[in-house]
Amino acid sequence: MQFDNPLREAFLVRRYKRFLADVYHPDWPQHNSAASPLTVHCPNTGAMTGCAEPGMRVWLSDSANPKRKYRYTWELAETPQGARLCVNTQRANTVVGEALQAEIISSLGPLTACRAEQRYGYDNRRIDWLATDRQGKQLFIEVKSVTLAEQQQGFFPDTVSKRASEHLHSLMDMCRDGHRAAVVYCVLHSDVTSVRAAEHCDPGYAQLSQQARQAGVEFYALGTDITAQGIEPATELPCK
Repeated sequence: MQFDNPLREAFLVRRYKRFLADVYHPDWPQHNSAASPLTVHCPNTGAMTGCAEPGMRVWLSDSANPKRKYRYTWELAETPQGARLCVNTQRANTVVGEALQAEIISSLGPLTACRAEQRYGYDNRRIDWLATDRQGKQLFIEVKSVTLAEQQQGFFPDTVSKRASEHLHSLMDMCRDGHRAAVVYCVLHSDVTSVRAAEHCDPGYAQLSQQARQAGVEFYALGTDITAQGIEPATELPCK
């Protein structure tokens, strides 16, 4: 996945009200200090633990639409240790879609008829990817972004997520109906080498993920290469 336009570098002042962040850059005439920041859109509803520390180097995409209230969108950040991460959770679906086409997650097998954003289930929920496997079975794939990293261990979710648990229930329903169902954790943090459910953040989700495994839901983790030019699917990572 390549960014449409070159990203603009900045420094983070603060993230607030979930969808907003203030940034600055010394070379910007009107926004050259923390005292005169530029407000940008933050496309991440999570806690963003370790991803939104004041002073972090960040990168913004430009909508090139001067009529939009917040012209710029926060895309990437860099930790003090030099790890690169993507805060825009909307990028994960595209990256996983590319991984499915390239068959990077070998256990999923070759897939055909991959379609994004399809309605499914008894509650008419939207699935991120719907495909058909080599046996002709439908495969329902839910994509989750991972940015919480602790000592190279990635965790999902980074806060209590009722929505993520609801998704697991829906996937379990698909397994009971004879289909395949999977969660793909898209790791958007360069320092992560494996992924697991975050029991310390959402014990309910962690417990339910174990129940989902027993019900037949498959769990995978996808590592990525993150640069200011784009985000590329790289390799399958251990998913504990």
